[in-house]
Amino acid sequence: MQLRDYITVLRKRWWVIVLTTIAAAVAAYGASKLMPQTFRAQTVYLVVANRADNGLNIVLRNTMNSYRELLLQPDALDAVSEQLRLDVPGERLLEDVYIQPRPDEQKILIEVDNTMLDQAQLIAGTIGQRLEAEVTRINANLEGTDRINVTRIQQPRLIGIQPNTRINVLAGAILGLILGILIAFILEFLDDTIKSSADVERFVGLTTLGAIPVTDK
Repeated sequence: MQLRDYITVLRKRWWVIVLTTIAAAVAAYGASKLMPQTFRAQTVYLVVANRADNGLNIVLRNTMNSYRELLLQPDALDAVSEQLRLDVPGERLLEDVYIQPRPDEQKILIEVDNTMLDQAQLIAGTIGQRLEAEVTRINANLEGTDRINVTRIQQPRLIGIQPNTRINVLAGAILGLILGILIAFILEFLDDTIKSSADVERFVGLTTLGAIPVTDK
């Protein structure tokens, strides 16, 4: 097929493409509205060494990962749940808590998903307090001045809501558009009827010399 043939198919089957795109967008919108809304809260901590030293900075990078492991334990999250009276086991909280060490930025991000915004913020803030307590405990057992300190630089706040209806509808429309184009070409491939002189030339490979006009009775 030549380029003009592709364009002809798109013009001929435009209604299929439009209907498929609209149907996919509507389906994505409906699915987004049926899904329960989830809020993501985030708090951020700055992690710094108490003196400028390359060796201590290397230790700081490794220590940030150990902080994450200390917090993402069922027992630690059980304590958070008990403190906040959530009646949720630590294993369940593990599914909604995300801790991201960023050594290059010297930051630790604590994020929590929950169906209630205030509870998501409360859990994130409590986990942050446990981080501060763990760092204080570790520093108390260190000798000399090689200590690492954490400071909260962002209060727990909303950073996202799922599902994102606008993005889902856009993604559904794009998927529907692609699917509609595929369906249009499949229908064209399955349609072997001859409707015009151009079809005769395309299928038979012969030039049309004349045509019998159609007249009304």
